[in-house]
Amino acid sequence: MDPKQKLIVIACGAISGVVIVALAVLLFSQIGAMNEARQSRDDDEASLRSYYQATPYPSDANRKIREDDTARLMAWGDSARALLSKGLAVPQGESPSQFVNRLSETIRSLNERQGLGGTTVKAVDGAEGTMDYSFGRYITQNEMPKEADVPRLAAQFAAIEHVCGLLLENGAQRILQVTREPFDSAQAQEPKTETRTSRTSRRRGRATEEERPATAASGTPVDPALEKDGVTCESYSIRFRARYVTLAKVLNALVQDDLFVVVTDLSVQGTASVKERVDEMIKTRQNARASAQRRSASARKDAESAKAAAAEKEKPLFEGVSPTGRLVTDPANSMPLDVTLKFDVYSVPPPAEATVAPATAKEEGN
Repeated sequence: MDPKQKLIVIACGAISGVVIVALAVLLFSQIGAMNEARQSRDDDEASLRSYYQATPYPSDANRKIREDDTARLMAWGDSARALLSKGLAVPQGESPSQFVNRLSETIRSLNERQGLGGTTVKAVDGAEGTMDYSFGRYITQNEMPKEADVPRLAAQFAAIEHVCGLLLENGAQRILQVTREPFDSAQAQEPKTETRTSRTSRRRGRATEEERPATAASGTPVDPALEKDGVTCESYSIRFRARYVTLAKVLNALVQDDLFVVVTDLSVQGTASVKERVDEMIKTRQNARASAQRRSASARKDAESAKAAAAEKEKPLFEGVSPTGRLVTDPANSMPLDVTLKFDVYSVPPPAEATVAPATAKEEGN
């Protein structure tokens, strides 16, 4: 073999070696990629298997639970609406004068049940006051309500009369103050005559005047979800004097009552100090003992009488006194309390009854 052929063979061998080395490197790199691809495939397969083997959601059991919950909530909502629509019996179709007459008679009756006469009564501090149950404009000032306001005024007075009746039936001693939402207070304000210089100011003033009655007549704000269903709320406050047992009975009666009442605040204050009561009891007992000793000394002025008087002084002050004269039990509950009860009354118009039109002769024939 000549040198030229040898060079060609060496060159071809070198090129083949380089190609083989390159192919080996490529092979090793592809083996790594193949292993990664296999691992990824196995991971995907495991994920798919776990997905297919997992319990589907919602399953039939989940759907059954959700359907039962929905049915229970709907039943609860229907029962709540039925309670809201019960309310109190309010006279319908009253004229303003009829309402005012009924208002005067009922207020007089409530005051007479407390041993009071009419509407002008003595306040707790001894001053003259008016017990008009927050309807003084129509009782003492002889005003007439607007005809459009009579239904709401009648509903407000029905709630006040009902709760005051519960208080008096359960032993309340005195109803001191009643407040309601005075949506009709705008009637007492005389319209102001102002000279407006621009059309914009006139429009603004008109919008303000129209806004005021709408805001006053809307009642206590309720949740938008309730407002959608036509639920309205009226707020009241009654301050009265009663013992604790009366308060407990009234609160229990409100829970079981047809009227949908929510107590928002309850303030209870004692009307007398325990220390003053104990001091008064001690003073009364000391005066009674001193009087008894004076009578005994004037009746028998001898050594035996003096010895009896000395023995009497040695005895405890409240020995022999009846329990009512020597015990101070549960003073916060046994004495009359000054109670302020604030509550909201929720209501909804009763569902309209479906009226079926009478069938005509032609329809009956068909």
